[in-house]
Amino acid sequence: PSQAPAPRRLPLWRVRLPTEQPPALSVFFVRWGGESTVGAGVEGDGGWGSFGCPPSDQYISAMVGRGIRRHPELGGADGCGGNFEIVSLFIRNSRDLIDVAPMAPFVVASLRGKRKASFWMLWPAEWEDSPGADYAGYVERRAMFQAMRSFEAAGLRSCFPHPADLYELMTSKSWLASLSLDPQAHLPAAALVSKGAVVSDAHRAARQALAALEHKRRKSPFPASSDEPPAPSVVNQDGLRKGVVKLGWSWEGRFVLSWEGEEQLASRLIEMLTQPGCFASSCIVQEWVDFDFEMRLYFLLVDEWEPGSKVQPAKVECNSWGGFSEEGRPHTFKKMSEEMCLEAWKQDSAALGHAVEQATEVAQHLLSWLRAMDAQPVPMVRMDFMVGRVGAGKARVVFGEYCELGACCLAWENGPPTIWRAALDCALR
Repeated sequence: PSQAPAPRRLPLWRVRLPTEQPPALSVFFVRWGGESTVGAGVEGDGGWGSFGCPPSDQYISAMVGRGIRRHPELGGADGCGGNFEIVSLFIRNSRDLIDVAPMAPFVVASLRGKRKASFWMLWPAEWEDSPGADYAGYVERRAMFQAMRSFEAAGLRSCFPHPADLYELMTSKSWLASLSLDPQAHLPAAALVSKGAVVSDAHRAARQALAALEHKRRKSPFPASSDEPPAPSVVNQDGLRKGVVKLGWSWEGRFVLSWEGEEQLASRLIEMLTQPGCFASSCIVQEWVDFDFEMRLYFLLVDEWEPGSKVQPAKVECNSWGGFSEEGRPHTFKKMSEEMCLEAWKQDSAALGHAVEQATEVAQHLLSWLRAMDAQPVPMVRMDFMVGRVGAGKARVVFGEYCELGACCLAWENGPPTIWRAALDCALR
């Protein structure tokens, strides 16, 4: 005979007494419930830190315990307030997201909070579902954004990481091509190349991509002083011959390949766009950038952001890469302290300060562009810049990408709790 489950013990302060009063906030988690568990990924320089990655149980548990319960309007000063409710929807695969979309009005109607917010703890990707721990937490992006929009249309705001339209735009990386025409964005030249063009004639697609990059660079030269090295790289000063190929909706540095010359670019395009299970209809071809390390700026924004006022980063973190393998893949990710950055730049603190100053200034334009794409200010966004020392006291910054709320905080230990507070404040507004 089957045994009765063992009684579960918990502190009395965790039990909310019955009440007619609705809680201040309903948090609707959409999270992974597939056969394989999402690894927290806390280890090493390339890890996510002690809280783990957003789709992991470890991260969500910490968000509840150290984020929701410690919010002054939800858990109170001692975390015992319980002025919230949590409803979790566990997703096993992309099909579940498609199936749940029509249920959105009924789910939203069942939430009791004065404010209601959804937190999407999954990674959208352009790949068919695959078994195994390496693919846990990933879902097909069209299914995810369709589900997000269904819940938003039913009145449930997406507060983690962003509303569907903005989140899809940011993670698509398609803006790398359109925004690279704007000199104020400090972006390398980029162009989208379609899968149809590659499958039809990869060499012609490569030639067209190189020509598109040349057009963009001549139309909008990368800003640089006459006494600085060629920008954004020395190798391309006399014509486009080196760069990278990227896929949108890719995570953790995956699906980036370097190329040199038309022949290798054609080969990389085929390799990138014809991988088994890949749904991508295009990829991004980008010119090469010379840089010493990456500088990641974390911005926290509020509704009261005054037009024209300058937003300072809440935190700046740096990291480096060891280069690219023979197969064209970046490798050896390493977190860098301020001391390590200064050592790399021969103790040129003025150049490091110049890099932070420039990146912050460029970010003002990029934040304004982001707000033009969605009038709601994002609670938090990370902006990654490639930085290089170009002379005594001088640095060059090249914008790399926008990263969503919840992106890796590197060595910023209090980063995740700070981000959770920003997301919850947004949900309560």
